[in-house]
Amino acid sequence: MYQKQQLLFPTNLDQYDAIFENLDLSMMKKPQQPTGRPSVSLKGICRLLIYKNLRSIKTLTDLDTEVHNNPAIAYKCGFEKIPSRHRCEEFLHNIPNELLQQVLRYQIRTLIKLGVITGKFLSIDATPVIANVKENNPKIFVGGKFNKHKFPKNDPDARLSVMIVQNAPKKSDKKEQKSKQLELFPSKKPKNKQTQFFWGYRNYTIFDSLSELPVSETTVQANIGESKMFIPCFKKLFQYFKFKPKGVLADAIHDAEYIRKFIRKKLKAKDFIPINPRSSKQEIKFTNQNTRVCIAGFNMYPYGKFKDRGRLRQKFVCPITHLKWFAKLFHTCPVNHPKFATGGCYAYTRLDKSYRQSALTSKSPYFKKIYKLQSGSERGFSRLLELYMQHPTVTGINAVSNHCSLAHITVLAIAIAAVKTNNPKKIRFIKGLLKTLASRR
Repeated sequence: MYQKQQLLFPTNLDQYDAIFENLDLSMMKKPQQPTGRPSVSLKGICRLLIYKNLRSIKTLTDLDTEVHNNPAIAYKCGFEKIPSRHRCEEFLHNIPNELLQQVLRYQIRTLIKLGVITGKFLSIDATPVIANVKENNPKIFVGGKFNKHKFPKNDPDARLSVMIVQNAPKKSDKKEQKSKQLELFPSKKPKNKQTQFFWGYRNYTIFDSLSELPVSETTVQANIGESKMFIPCFKKLFQYFKFKPKGVLADAIHDAEYIRKFIRKKLKAKDFIPINPRSSKQEIKFTNQNTRVCIAGFNMYPYGKFKDRGRLRQKFVCPITHLKWFAKLFHTCPVNHPKFATGGCYAYTRLDKSYRQSALTSKSPYFKKIYKLQSGSERGFSRLLELYMQHPTVTGINAVSNHCSLAHITVLAIAIAAVKTNNPKKIRFIKGLLKTLASRR
């Protein structure tokens, strides 16, 4: 375990003792190397990278400069000599991410025992992690920079995806834009958002909605869809923790039949996911006998039932093309539908139970009350982005995954230290807790 170093000169780093003392790194054993350079302490490197996050240091070069200017930092992390920047890079590139996941799970178990994390409500969200490649620099011209089949040379593991960015208008234009938008849409707030391509990864995180702390995190390539990662992320969580959530919260992008079924059947919880309209389709009309009505106003002819991907559907076809007696009354489609010349139009209606149709509507007061907790995941990511999690200085899926895991470990280390130092209101405030601990010492 971590032992305090006896320094020959005074330091102002004693506030980090409460964080490092409650950080179990026993699974990181010093590797045996009979030849080559002498190995360094993996525990010390991990503490040094956590210190980098606590101080919001952007790059490893800046960390190296600060450690050389203040050697007490290295001693506080457990080193006898100041390690080089390359040692931190080797740690991020070579250490298996599973070791950091073990540290993360130990912290979560500690917070569960302390009563901070309950798992009563869980929310999932994702944030882009932008790769450190020249293709992401808007000031550099690269031919075919956003060609998804042409991977960046500096980071072949990175993949192309899209993220939403918000452009800040100029100060002179702010009042004009607000006044114009408020005149057109008096009930809406002015927005200035656009989509942007990027090469990189995505970090998927499940938060405990009440404490706003992460309970599981996974980093994958950016081209993997968010809805595809929902079930794998929750299976990974429940493999180690037996939470009994009352509700699972997610954005409208997760509004899918199989996701809602997984929440209700496997997790035994309610799904608080807004209905995604997907597209502005015409309103579907039915008769009193549940017969589909086409756009021409005719009762469509039921043409059998069939199963499609586990769903029971009823097919309806055009009555003019399939009923002789009806064709004598109407020889052609009154609205000249383009499909009439190729056999007439057809439509499908689902007959079995639909999890989307039976979901809570976003207009329900109970839904609104619970779904407010989803904003906690956004605040959780904002704290992680203060640690520069979104802009890693290393490349490769393993190094970026370790970079993101260390950011989550830092957030949980702050929460544990806050509770054990009788500062429960500071579990989500990194700078605030450090100032409080520094003033006490």
